[in-house]
Amino acid sequence: MKSNTKKLDLQSIGKKITEFFSPSVEIIARQTKFVQRNSPLNGLNYLKIGVFGFLENPGASLNDLAQVSLDLGIKVTPQGMDERINPFSVAFMRSMFHQAIEVFKSQIPLALPALQLFTAINIVDSTVKELPDSMVTEYPGCGGNGPMASMKIQLVFEFLRGNLKQVALQAGRAADHAYQDYLMVVEQGSLNLMDLGYFCLDAFREIANKGAYFLSRYLYPTALLTPEGKRIDLVSLLQQQTAETIEHSILLGNPTHYRLPCRLVILHLPLAVAEERRRKTKARAAKRGETLTAKYLFLLGWTIFLTNAPVTLLSLEQVACLYRVRWQIELIFKLWKSYCGLKHIAHWRRERVLTELYTKMIGIILIHFLVAPLRIPDEGWSGREISTIQVRKVVARYASRLNQSLSDDESDFIIVLRRVIDQIVRFGFKQKRRKNPNVCQRLASSSLA
Repeated sequence: MKSNTKKLDLQSIGKKITEFFSPSVEIIARQTKFVQRNSPLNGLNYLKIGVFGFLENPGASLNDLAQVSLDLGIKVTPQGMDERINPFSVAFMRSMFHQAIEVFKSQIPLALPALQLFTAINIVDSTVKELPDSMVTEYPGCGGNGPMASMKIQLVFEFLRGNLKQVALQAGRAADHAYQDYLMVVEQGSLNLMDLGYFCLDAFREIANKGAYFLSRYLYPTALLTPEGKRIDLVSLLQQQTAETIEHSILLGNPTHYRLPCRLVILHLPLAVAEERRRKTKARAAKRGETLTAKYLFLLGWTIFLTNAPVTLLSLEQVACLYRVRWQIELIFKLWKSYCGLKHIAHWRRERVLTELYTKMIGIILIHFLVAPLRIPDEGWSGREISTIQVRKVVARYASRLNQSLSDDESDFIIVLRRVIDQIVRFGFKQKRRKNPNVCQRLASSSLA
C-alpha cells in the first residue's frame, strides 16, 4: 500500500515550522510590547505554550496551560498566565496569526488535471462566533434573537492547494455581500466560488476585469439579457424547456450599468427534491413573515448557475460538480468550531477572548498546512480522501512532543514530524464511499479527471 509521502519534503515543511517558532518571534513580541523585560515566559515560549497547548486540548484552562509551560521547564502559575493576557498579548498573537497565514502555504495542487486549468480555486464564505455582551461596541451582533455581540470570520479557502488564503474578522452584523476584500487575493486565471450571500454584480465585474472567473448561483430577480440586450423572462424560458440541462449565453445585470457576459447554466431538479426545497423555503419565509411569489416558487424547481468561465475550462456537466466543492468550507468551519476549540472560548474579558481566538487560529492554520499536501493519496489509496478531523486527533496526540522537540535540535523535530505524517497516512483518511461519493471522488470520476 503506497502513500503520497513521496510528495512531501519533510525538511522544507519542518523548516517552515521551526522558523516560525524561532527566537525571531521576540522581535514581534517587543514591537507589540508584549515583552518589555527579560522573562522565561518570553514571546516564543508564550506562543508555543498557547498554540500547542490548545492543539493538545482545545478546551485547555489556564491551569492546563501552566502545566504545558512546565513541560518546557518554565514555572508559572495559572494566575501568572492570566496576568500576561492583556491588550499587548492580543496585539502579539494577532501579529503572529497574520504571519502564520503568509508562512504556512502549500504549493502542491490536487492531482486532478482539469482543476489545474485554473491558477487557483477560491471559495469564499463566513462563519459567526458568539462573543460576550461586553464586546458589543467592538463586535455588534445581528440583533433580534441572536447574541448582542458576535464576530464574523470571513474566509477565502484556496481549494486547489488547500490553503487558508485570507481570514478576516468583522462585526457579526456585517453583511456578506458588502465584504469585497477577498477581491484583493483574486488572481488572473482563478475560479472563484461563493454562495448567494456574496452575490454582487460589482464583485463579478471586478473578478472578470482581473482575468479571473466566477461561479455562483443566480439571485432572483437579477436582470438577465440576451446577447442583443433584450430582457429575458426566466420563468417563460424555463416553461418552454424540455431538457434536463440547459445553457444560454447571456448578459447579466442592469442594461445601463453592467451587461456582464456570462453563461446561464440551468439544471432541472427531480420533483421530490424540488418539493422539499420549496417546503423548507416556505418554512423559513413564514418565520420571517414573508410571502413568496408564485414565480419564485416555480424557480425553486431548478438549480441556476452563472459563470464567466468558458466551456473550454468548465463544461456544462462540470459546473454542478465543481460548485459542490464550495461545501468543503462548511467542513472547515465544523473542524474549527467542534474540534479546534473555537466554540470553547468562554465569555471572559475581551483580552482573553481575543488572545485565545488568535492563538487557536494559528493552530488551525498549522493543521491545514499539514493536511494540504496529503488530501488525495496515491494509487494504493485511490478513492479515499483525507479527514481533517482524524488529522486533528493525530496532532492532538503528538502536540506535546512536537512542542518539546522544537526546543531541541531541528533534526529531533523532523523525527517527531515524520511520525505525525506516518500516523496521518495510515489513519487519517476517510473510507471510500460507493453509494455517496465524497467531493474528491466525484471530481476524480467525472469528466474533470
